[in-house]
Amino acid sequence: VSVKKRMRAKHVLRIAVAHICLYIFVILYIMFGAFVFHYMEGEKETVKHQVQRSRITVLKEDLLDSLTKTNEASEIEELLLHYLKNISSLNVTLENYFSFIDPNKEPHKRWTYPASVLFSFTILTTIGYGNVAPTTYECKVFTMIYGAIGIPLFLITIADIGRFSKTGIMFLIRKIFRAEIRKEGEQHMFREIMEVFLVIAILFGFIAAGSAVLPCWERELSYFDSVYFSYMSLTTIGLGDIVPRRMDFLLPTLLYITIGLWLTTAFVEQLADVFRLVHYAGRQVKNVKGITVWLGGRRLSMGALIQTVCRKVGMSDHLISSINWDRTMQAALDGQLPPLVPIFPWHFADFVERDPPLIDVSMDLEEMEQIVQMNGGSFFCSQNNKNAPFLIPRSLARSPYMTGRRHSLDTPFTIAKKIDPPG
Repeated sequence: VSVKKRMRAKHVLRIAVAHICLYIFVILYIMFGAFVFHYMEGEKETVKHQVQRSRITVLKEDLLDSLTKTNEASEIEELLLHYLKNISSLNVTLENYFSFIDPNKEPHKRWTYPASVLFSFTILTTIGYGNVAPTTYECKVFTMIYGAIGIPLFLITIADIGRFSKTGIMFLIRKIFRAEIRKEGEQHMFREIMEVFLVIAILFGFIAAGSAVLPCWERELSYFDSVYFSYMSLTTIGLGDIVPRRMDFLLPTLLYITIGLWLTTAFVEQLADVFRLVHYAGRQVKNVKGITVWLGGRRLSMGALIQTVCRKVGMSDHLISSINWDRTMQAALDGQLPPLVPIFPWHFADFVERDPPLIDVSMDLEEMEQIVQMNGGSFFCSQNNKNAPFLIPRSLARSPYMTGRRHSLDTPFTIAKKIDPPG
């Protein structure tokens, strides 16, 4: 038991490492983009502030000098209007203007590293608040390249987390509505709708709780403003009229938005399942073998999966192809179990005649095992040679129905116990 637990723990750890590496890479990608944005725009912003400070100082001195030379109200008003137009052309915020006219104050910088982290995050999430934007040609080009790589990466990450959340929601559904889930036919639509309402309740509860916590550090926000900001952020509308201001609390804010996007993705996926159920309601199953599924990280068709499983239990290809799989799957979806069809010994002659051999039983089983190991686990014989030994499944070769170990096409099998076929 302990060995199985260790093997299972290693398997779970190997799967978890791949997902954790993806999440860490996204975090590092955001930090890398923030460093580049801070380097490209932060230095230019410092130079820009120096130019603005010197320009405002000159304009202020010219205004004071002109005001001392006149007492006319109209001229004073004209000088003030001219001064305000010049200040407006510099694109200076009111906060920075008061910092520029006071040599002891430093202007507020928009491209700090935390602000760059927020900018990188809004690019990857496509929220795009718009409170800061690149100004240089190089930074604009980098923004486009950065978003082209980062947006699909972040969407994949959020979808991956959403899958795990959906698994947890399904676990809760099974615990709450255990009796209904067992009735796949009549309760399927009800279960899907209940899953949607459960996700909606979780999402709304998360927004309500988060909106009550956000004003603890974003003190200028009321509860309604916090709900409004949460909705605009989690739906990636991002009008930008309300943005995070406290950079020292940026980490919990981004964590709150990330979890909200995760729940939003789970809600969209769950809603898509309901729409898919409505879209295919009343339709008959068609082309089951052409359906592709993902198993163990690999993509394969249902036809290949059915053939592999059926051949594993000893069914012949002729028998597999004779089954109407579309009708069988439709009956299974309707809750009808198909009748049992015996494979051996009544289909054995058909199996020998139509299918390639599997195991040669014209020799002793011990000798056969040695040759299987020497040939890499496969036996082959010529179907054109009637005197060549034929092969049968290992399960049949060792079954109690076979009384002999050496058989050929000229020697019929001996059945130890006679069993009449059904019907």
